[in-house]
Amino acid sequence: MIKQHYIAGSITAGCFSTFIGHPLDTIKVYQQTHHVSKKRGIIHIAKLLADGDLLRLFRGIGAPMANQILMNSVMFTVFHNMKDVANQSTILNENSSALVAGLFSGFATACLSTPTDWLKIQAQVSLSNNNGTKQQPTRRYDMASILKHRLLQDRKNKFDISYFIRTIYRGHVANLGREGVFTMVYLGMYDRICSAVKERRRASLSNNNDNFEDDDPLGTKDIVLISSFTGAFAWISNYPFDTIKTIIQANTTQKKITVRDAIRSIYNSGGYQAFWRGVGSSTFRAMLVTSTRMLAYEKTIQLLNAY
Repeated sequence: MIKQHYIAGSITAGCFSTFIGHPLDTIKVYQQTHHVSKKRGIIHIAKLLADGDLLRLFRGIGAPMANQILMNSVMFTVFHNMKDVANQSTILNENSSALVAGLFSGFATACLSTPTDWLKIQAQVSLSNNNGTKQQPTRRYDMASILKHRLLQDRKNKFDISYFIRTIYRGHVANLGREGVFTMVYLGMYDRICSAVKERRRASLSNNNDNFEDDDPLGTKDIVLISSFTGAFAWISNYPFDTIKTIIQANTTQKKITVRDAIRSIYNSGGYQAFWRGVGSSTFRAMLVTSTRMLAYEKTIQLLNAY
């Protein structure tokens, strides 16, 4: 079963969710790091960032693509293992077990996503900061050039392992909150809603003297609707953590920005509403990514179970 969760998670992350959601994530990062007028919609920002080349919207995708292959495997595997352990507890009921399993799953994935999110955001921020003038020539912002520029030149071309770790893990505290809340709500609620749907269907079919097994898979429509709902609700719930993390990781100076500094900066830029800046486009992205992710995951599990 662990192997199935690992394979399904890897296929889901690598082939679907990251590629589909990255352009909208680029737009979200721009909205979080800039004072964008409400009149500027998603299409306007996309045209501004693309600047005639749609591939620019995929800038920074290498790091999250590689990370998602591993991260989603860890997320689903840890969730199901923790849920099995929590279900054996006499303290937690089934609802609490699913939420606790989701929380620990999020903490595990945060350890993987913080460094790659830092790389991704550094590349995405370069879209608006890199003007390519004569005084400031256009600089490449792939993973190798970012690491060289940020980690070597800042230390006078001397590699320092402790500085390297501190830099790529900037915003880790906020990311723990982001991943923990998101996965707790997303996977926890998804698990409980799916169980409730199966229970209701089983009761309905039993009244008609039909056979229904507990492990009968849900249909495509059910998977998409449930995962879209839980994904959207989870993203809205964790969005302030994501904004804080983005502000910390978008910093291109050597000055350290603490969580308190980021919160103060965000609040001063627009009050409490600023913590949800860009939530509209990114919630749509969350629904798109979470539904395709879960659909691919569930269908892969079903395919593996058939053999």
